[in-house]
Amino acid sequence: METLDAAVVIKQHGLTYFRELATFGALSDQVIQYILSEGCITHYKQGEYLQRQGTANDFQVVLSGRIAYYKHYGGQDVLTRYFNAGEQMGFDLMLGMIPHNGTDVAEADSQILDIDCGLFYRLHERFPADFGLLMINLTRELSREIALLEDVIGESYNHTLPDQ
Repeated sequence: METLDAAVVIKQHGLTYFRELATFGALSDQVIQYILSEGCITHYKQGEYLQRQGTANDFQVVLSGRIAYYKHYGGQDVLTRYFNAGEQMGFDLMLGMIPHNGTDVAEADSQILDIDCGLFYRLHERFPADFGLLMINLTRELSREIALLEDVIGESYNHTLPDQ
């Protein structure tokens, strides 16, 4: 794990790259730069564990790479999904004030942006229009996660409607 300088990461990828990520779609360049500069960007090598334990007072955005999430359930860790570039991890936990209950592992070298509650609030205060767009992006992503979970549940049960 290594903390990265935001200016270096911005130069490495370019602002166009970040605008194309689902979490940052339609945000102004100024706000994207602000989020990257005020957040904490960390590089994880393939196989490294991310530290997301306990009460969720932040969320993460995968800037590059891929993260595997193992949910701790019934005394074991079960792979439930992958997070790819542009996807957020833990926004639902932060909003619901739910403790993190799982393990994240970098499936590939990955850059992760941490956005804590303080930064999230400052975005709301300083950039209300862009904050609204960010909320739409995050909500859209949550909707996609719900649809994915519904598909998994449907496939696991394979029940059909009763005949009328």
